[in-house]
Amino acid sequence: MNIKLVSNFKFTVTSIHYAPDGELRIELSSEANEGGSLYQYKASLGGGTEELPSISLAGYIKEYTEKSPIKEKSKDPYRQMVKFLERYGDRTIDKVTTEYLQGFITFLQAAGLSANTVRLYFQKLTCVLHNAYREGLFDDRILLRVQRVKRPKERKCFLTETELRRMARGRRHGSHENVESMFLFSCLTGLRFGDITRLRWKDVKREGKHLCLEFLQQKTGTRETLPLCEGAEELLRGLERRGERVFGPVTNQHANKVLKQWIKDSGVRKPATFHTGRHTFCVLLLTNEVPIFTVQQLMCHSDISTTKVYADILNRTKYKAVRRLPILEPGKKAV
Repeated sequence: MNIKLVSNFKFTVTSIHYAPDGELRIELSSEANEGGSLYQYKASLGGGTEELPSISLAGYIKEYTEKSPIKEKSKDPYRQMVKFLERYGDRTIDKVTTEYLQGFITFLQAAGLSANTVRLYFQKLTCVLHNAYREGLFDDRILLRVQRVKRPKERKCFLTETELRRMARGRRHGSHENVESMFLFSCLTGLRFGDITRLRWKDVKREGKHLCLEFLQQKTGTRETLPLCEGAEELLRGLERRGERVFGPVTNQHANKVLKQWIKDSGVRKPATFHTGRHTFCVLLLTNEVPIFTVQQLMCHSDISTTKVYADILNRTKYKAVRRLPILEPGKKAV
């Protein structure tokens, strides 16, 4: 058995012996700390490689999911992924190979799942396997050789300024007023559904003559400061205060149902969802020639590449810019 010890400080081997449990123990002494430090490397007897315990992959994922501190609704993709894994064929973690993982991706694709869903399930599986690596149960270099599913290019659904004004004029109020106000506010601020439903009046601050939001972004867990445009300020002033939250409670499913009918009644022919409001905000900024780095900050994107996804909108801006250049009249030919 060859054992290679790598360290960034000098040490001496003080003892090498077999423990009663059958492990080879190496005790090292170092002068890095006063009095010396004790380190141990454990290796099992046998073929010269560390023996990993036989643990069911599906069982490990289930245990990881239940013990993980992630939110309950975020555990659903893990649970759905396990169901497909059990249909594909479960095996112990020490038997997981590149071919096995590649075959699982093919199995998910053959099951008719969208590319985004396949990417999501494999992302969750990768997360679990990295955790297994940290516990010494898996060699995560296996993951490096797996050919991942590429993210499909999607056209972002957004509303033009004309369509947004048409929807604002077509508001039905009544029992739908809360959802309508929430969606228009999303179009004018770029806030996600979760951030809007959690927004409290105490998050609305005055900054000079204008208002801004100081809130905790649900997706990233970071605190953000977002200045409000005049339209968003007017919308807030028109709301009735009925508690600490700015908008009343509503589920995403109900909001999308109301939105679908509202869009149809307004004569807008687009497959919009509530998240369309966030896309609309970004597009309105770009088409009004707001610099992309400013758009990144207003969208609370941690990476500029996320903002650059709206490249098709930027291309329109470029075409619009070059059309402003003068048309030169051809001169007369010299005689």
